[in-house]
Amino acid sequence: MIKNLIRDEKVIEISFFLSLILVFLDSYEFMKFPLTWIGNFMIVAICIFIFYKEKMQISSLVLLIIFITLIPTIFNLFTFDFLSSEIVYTITRVASYLGFVITFFVISQSKFKKIIFKNMIKAFYLIIALSIYTYFAQLFNFYEPIRNRPGTGILGFDNQTNFWPSSSHRMIGTFREPVFLVSILFPFFLVIHYKSINKTIFYALSAILFGLTKSELSLILIATFIFLEIILMKKLNSKVIIFISVFLICFFIPINECNISPENYECPQNDDIQTSNNLNVEEIEYQQSSPEDFEFQNRERLDSVKFFTNFISNNSGYGFQSANQIYTNYLAKEVKNEMYLTNRTLPKYLSVRYLSESFGTGRYFLTYENINLQNNFMFNLYSIGMIYFVLLFCVILFSLLNNFHNGLKISFILFSVAIASIEDLLPIYGLYLSLLFTMEQNEDK
Repeated sequence: MIKNLIRDEKVIEISFFLSLILVFLDSYEFMKFPLTWIGNFMIVAICIFIFYKEKMQISSLVLLIIFITLIPTIFNLFTFDFLSSEIVYTITRVASYLGFVITFFVISQSKFKKIIFKNMIKAFYLIIALSIYTYFAQLFNFYEPIRNRPGTGILGFDNQTNFWPSSSHRMIGTFREPVFLVSILFPFFLVIHYKSINKTIFYALSAILFGLTKSELSLILIATFIFLEIILMKKLNSKVIIFISVFLICFFIPINECNISPENYECPQNDDIQTSNNLNVEEIEYQQSSPEDFEFQNRERLDSVKFFTNFISNNSGYGFQSANQIYTNYLAKEVKNEMYLTNRTLPKYLSVRYLSESFGTGRYFLTYENINLQNNFMFNLYSIGMIYFVLLFCVILFSLLNNFHNGLKISFILFSVAIASIEDLLPIYGLYLSLLFTMEQNEDK
């Protein structure tokens, strides 16, 4: 009996550590399967193993919640072409959501929580080390594994961006974008912060990690962290001061790659690269202009806010397969009105001819390619319906009434997931929340 328990603990310990590492390797894929998908699948598989090993029973309340939240998706299946790629997209979204529920339900009841949490801390330190290494590798042209997963551009096969010629270099670590690193790792940081006694080095390294991303999302989350820790919870200590101070220094200090390491092949002043590409400095700066990127990102944020305010009143749930499509159709109205004649005559030709270069208004891609909401709360609110908001409100209200300080922590981690740029309720999020809700604290912070 004891031998079997020890063996099971070892299997779960090693498997969970490996799955966590794979989840964080967002920049890489194997045989066109993203490693982060494989990692999340492994987490769910381990949870299913624990479910049968510990002879758990799914409550009728959980099954009822799953059924109610999937009703919009089920109804929308009747309008689907099952031979199209839409069904694969829908299956992927639903599988991610079910994986989130399974992970949360199993880990919250499992006796292996402490083992899992111990390996989470190890994985977090390893990812910090890899992230800092890749940061310096990009600055000084050290070896870095090839990032073979497509970027997050509209066309779906864009290269990942890890070079900013006219602005500060940004930490992307093993993720495709800085904002993805923050979306996944900041809730991870919160769980470790709230559930264990941590050394000063943990806060210093975490601050470096999030500060160097230069992500506006990290700034919002840190501001919320300061408000909660210092103003509401009155828990100012040296570790929190170090974390905030190091973050602000790393966030605001300019680190331009071409000033620090001008011999890098990406830099415009490199004569060899300049000659081989037949581009001058002005052309390169125009193509990679950061102000244009900033304006485009702001337009995306404003678009999502307008969509949210215009559609919230009649939101009954569009299903996981339709939320992004409805969002794209909303944005495409202006383009279609402006290009009415063109869209009537040559849409198929233009969608092929101008795949790599936007046509007309600059947003012609909206007429043939769905784009993502890029906000976890909005995507799930419009996929599931207002019942999603009701569930979140009930969880937060119950937590605050049960234990106000602990309820604030739960509300904060839910907030950090809600404003994340990753739309899916991933199994890794289910893991974070299950530990925060159920695991006993090692210290009274």
